Amino acid sequence: MIDKVLSILKSVLGNEAVIIVGFSMLLIVVIFAYVVKKVTPVSSFLYSNARIKARSNYLISEKLFDELLGCKSLSELRSALQETDYYEELEKVGKLELKNFHKAVEKSFMGKTLELRELSPDRVKPVLDAYLMFMESKIIKTVYRAKFFKHSLSEELVFPVGNVDDVLLKHMLNAESLADLNVVMSSTVYKDVFSEEYKTIEEFEVTIDEFVFNFFKGVVDKIKMYEGKFVVDILNKKIDIFNILALLKFRIRGTEKESRVKCLVMNNSELSGKFNELAQEDSLKGFVDKCDKLPYHEALNSALEKYEKDGSMSHFETELFRFFKRFVLEQELYHSMGPIPLFCYLVRKDIEKRDLFIISRGIEDRFPAERIKEMIV
Repeated sequence: MIDKVLSILKSVLGNEAVIIVGFSMLLIVVIFAYVVKKVTPVSSFLYSNARIKARSNYLISEKLFDELLGCKSLSELRSALQETDYYEELEKVGKLELKNFHKAVEKSFMGKTLELRELSPDRVKPVLDAYLMFMESKIIKTVYRAKFFKHSLSEELVFPVGNVDDVLLKHMLNAESLADLNVVMSSTVYKDVFSEEYKTIEEFEVTIDEFVFNFFKGVVDKIKMYEGKFVVDILNKKIDIFNILALLKFRIRGTEKESRVKCLVMNNSELSGKFNELAQEDSLKGFVDKCDKLPYHEALNSALEKYEKDGSMSHFETELFRFFKRFVLEQELYHSMGPIPLFCYLVRKDIEKRDLFIISRGIEDRFPAERIKEMIV
């Protein structure tokens, strides 16, 4: 058909016109193919992203955070959260204690994650299932820690999530020893983690963290998720921050330098290439200076200046999470379509959850509002 059209044009307009028309048609085809390639991967996210944008309006505002800082008790704090999506779970709590408050906030976060999973394209649901494993690992760590130190564990502290359903959680809690727990977990996705013996609780925790992170990356790669590398980069930044905080914690505890790197999550980031020299560094200023080529240097330097004034190490966590929040907001701005808004929303909710934990703990410990405000992001 195209050959006939070009033949007619050639007889009427001549060779030069045919070349121009042919080139124009080819250009149109190329542009159309490019548009299809770019639009198709993000079109399936249009509905979920519209819902996420609407939900973002219900993230806790700075004004409400100021109100929360003025609360004098957990009961007041719960009442102040009445118009937020945390209240549904908080309302169910009878005797309001710090551990129950935190559990209700965690369950609310889990519920929102599951809701977003249902809103998401089917192709992306395995990635959200893998994301839920970060929450599962917290439950598993709690149970493992109790068995490791042979402590009793209140069932009020844990709840089923994802692969850790009611049945599995019950078997985990009923395990009388670590050996029994290993048997329980041998038929789960975590079987490889539980096939090893660990000398310290830190070794177990870093092993399960690495497993979950690598599992998440594997799922992203397997489905070839559009802009998946940016989603992984967001989580990489979070793991980097936990690794930095772990290294600082080891300094305070006086952990042997040779043992420090073993308790860090190997995520193959630029930071991980500096683990050994950071673990060996004696001075805090030297530690910060060794991070001068990393994106965290400005936050660490700011924290160091504040630390030198009042001696509080909490500045490092606060400044790093403020950096992380800014980074997430930038990613959300630059990638307004596709899967990025979904994951940015989840991370922002996770940061919000952290701030609620800090506020509630500060209220319980009777910290002044100004001190609590310094620790939230």
